[in-house]
Amino acid sequence: MPAIEAQNIHKTFRIPHERHTTLTERVLSVLRPVSYERFEALRGVDLTVEAGTFIGIIGGNGSGKSTLLKVISGLLLPDAGTIRVQGSMSALLELGLGFSHELTVRENVELYAAVLGYPRREIRRRVDEAILFAGLERFRDAKLKNLSTGMRARLGFATALQAEADIMLLDEILAVGDADFQLKCLNVFEDFKARRKTIVMVSHDLAQVQRFCDQAVLLEGGRVGARGDPDAVIAEYLKSVGPGHRAESFFEGERIGEGRVIRVFRGWVEDASGHEIGRVRSGDPFVLVVKYEVLEDSDEPVLGFAIKGHDGQVVYSVNTNWLSIRTERVYPGQMIEMRVPLVAALPNGRYSIGVGVSDRELTVFHDSVDHVAKFVVHGSACRNGVADLQGRISYRVVTTRHQDHPEEPGRRQQKGGMR
Repeated sequence: MPAIEAQNIHKTFRIPHERHTTLTERVLSVLRPVSYERFEALRGVDLTVEAGTFIGIIGGNGSGKSTLLKVISGLLLPDAGTIRVQGSMSALLELGLGFSHELTVRENVELYAAVLGYPRREIRRRVDEAILFAGLERFRDAKLKNLSTGMRARLGFATALQAEADIMLLDEILAVGDADFQLKCLNVFEDFKARRKTIVMVSHDLAQVQRFCDQAVLLEGGRVGARGDPDAVIAEYLKSVGPGHRAESFFEGERIGEGRVIRVFRGWVEDASGHEIGRVRSGDPFVLVVKYEVLEDSDEPVLGFAIKGHDGQVVYSVNTNWLSIRTERVYPGQMIEMRVPLVAALPNGRYSIGVGVSDRELTVFHDSVDHVAKFVVHGSACRNGVADLQGRISYRVVTTRHQDHPEEPGRRQQKGGMR
């Protein structure tokens, strides 16, 4: 059953060509007409979101992404079209909107909790959880105006997450906070995905769209340009922005090599069921999947990868040559998919995967990219080292023969007296 149905949505804004900043300018403007420009943000957009799905909306600036979310949330009324929503909805569009700078952190969260409809009997607990999640326990009694912009964004995000809702609308909110806070946010969304919440997310982070979303929608000039599988929709978007924004959009690390013959397209980590994941329990199996785009003929290219810890230390690396695997000749227009079953025999921590491809003789790197995929290992009892060998300690108490039946002190004295 659809959780959201948007049919033929139109939204137009009037943008004045003059901006009046003084009283004199405003008075004089009455005597002459003001010209406006019509900006059609949405032009007949249709969107159906089934309950329990995670939808990503992508597109360039001004394509209508944020406007569409605001129309769905009810913050904006469409000029034409209909919106139907089944279930309660929480919109994380502008973090911290409605906070008062003169109130304390705790007071702001309590006020926001009431607006978001927290259950009254649970407000105190959820307020504490929001402050803890934002990492602001030390500042709970500080006025909001004394916090940094990043702290306020974290607080707004953490507070909004506490609201119970069937549907969540997210607008570019995965970039708040430092690396540790972002990791917590990603864990929350993995939990939402596992619980089959209905989520519509606007994001410029294509890797996150690929990681979380079941489907993607591309908006171009207020219209739907493509929809469907995230890989296909993202590829369509990258074509529209030009060759300089192709696979680089997926990676944070440095690309080594020109990528003219074979190019790393994207990579991810799956669980045993084929679901893309960002966390794996120590000792569990997982699969690395990497896609390469073939641009020129290549005979038996060598494919490989390396896994690094947070300190940059390589904990494992291998390639098809070392494994005595000979690939075949490939041609332009083809895609190579490398799948590598692995076991997370690693201690807790964050790990990144770099992948590469070279010619058959290992003399020319066609392409090599760091941070193609990232994952977190949890649940390990290991505290030091680069590997978790899944050691399990067992023990028993072993006694010597004369201790099998220890004698009482009095009895020993008696024996000594009889000698």
